[in-house]
Amino acid sequence: MRNSRLTVGLIGCGNAGRTIHMRLLRKHEDLYEVVACADAVPESAARLATDFGLRALEVEALLEDPGIELVVVVTRPPVTHRDLAVAALGAGKHVVVEKPMATSAAECGEMVAAAEAAGRILAVHHNRRWDVDFLTARHLLESGAIGEPRLIRNEYTAGFEGSPYDWGIHLVDQTMALSRGRPFVELTATLAKMEPDDPTASQGFFTCRLRTADGVLHDLSMLPSAEGSPFLPGRMTYRFALIGTEGAAYLDWSQRPEDAYTKTWSLKARQAGGRIGDLPFIATDLAIPDFYQSLYAAIREGGPVPVTGQEGQRAVRAWELICESACEGRTLRVDL
Repeated sequence: MRNSRLTVGLIGCGNAGRTIHMRLLRKHEDLYEVVACADAVPESAARLATDFGLRALEVEALLEDPGIELVVVVTRPPVTHRDLAVAALGAGKHVVVEKPMATSAAECGEMVAAAEAAGRILAVHHNRRWDVDFLTARHLLESGAIGEPRLIRNEYTAGFEGSPYDWGIHLVDQTMALSRGRPFVELTATLAKMEPDDPTASQGFFTCRLRTADGVLHDLSMLPSAEGSPFLPGRMTYRFALIGTEGAAYLDWSQRPEDAYTKTWSLKARQAGGRIGDLPFIATDLAIPDFYQSLYAAIREGGPVPVTGQEGQRAVRAWELICESACEGRTLRVDL
């Protein structure tokens, strides 16, 4: 039997707060009750409060409100994430922080330490872990359908300018998850427009190759689309490619559950007495609990946190190393 709803305070009333987090939280009205909001721009908080029947508060008042159990930090860019998350955790709240988790791995470490000291949950909203193409790729790896993986590619194409950190961190986090706990020991990367004096401010598209201790290669890239259109994401041969000892799978961009396997192509080596055919896909239900369902179970029932602060920190550290490798023009030995 489920316990009472979690009361929520939202900090950050811009587009992401309004169209992503409010939508998801209201989708689960049986689990969450959003009661208050705050923003550095009071007018933004007032508008959101009016539209959704909330209380518009100053940030300090929201954090001090004893009736709020969960604080969702959706400020952009992420320069305020650390201070807000640490303050909320210190006030005894559970915290969700929008990706990227912070501006550096060191800041992420402070947030993780604050959560441990407070005995509260810190979760990072890496929502692209719930894209169907990623879920399919993960399932194929975990099911053993391609045997032992040797090469995993995670490539995204889009019309894009400016820093790739905000969107590229999705690809980094997905790749960290697809490593399935295997640490990376080597990293090589390049960026389109490098800033050696401030590597993480580098701009444009990037590509990176990581190697695990047991020799599995992971390629991740954010590349320009052939026609320069941001409305045709994934318009390459594939979105994910999984190459293993028993076969290969190529997955196109896919967000709808019904597309999960119709947008997957594969080639399996000929078996003795057999024929070339499709990979032996294992039937699965891809409708796994989403981020906020899993978070509720973690807070109320002691279930696993959907994306932990440590995972968020690992992705940010990987991004720092990508920038370092690109700006220094060399392969790095890493412990990641």
